[in-house]
Amino acid sequence: MGEQIQQDDDVDGTAPGPDERDLDLMDGRWEQEYYSGRIRTRDWNAVGVGVAILVIASLVIPMFLVLTR
Repeated sequence: MGEQIQQDDDVDGTAPGPDERDLDLMDGRWEQEYYSGRIRTRDWNAVGVGVAILVIASLVIPMFLVLTR
């Protein structure tokens, strides 16, 4: 059964193979770009920690202001 499918792909020329989107995976260009530091990515964990700190500060600061009055 598997041989029949492979043979059919080869006959009509639609056998899977690399295209231009896969070339950077094959020659390692994506590694050079990724590890070079030129591509900047957002660290969503840091964004979440920053938002959490703001929320906690907005809850704690009014409590201290009420206590010091």
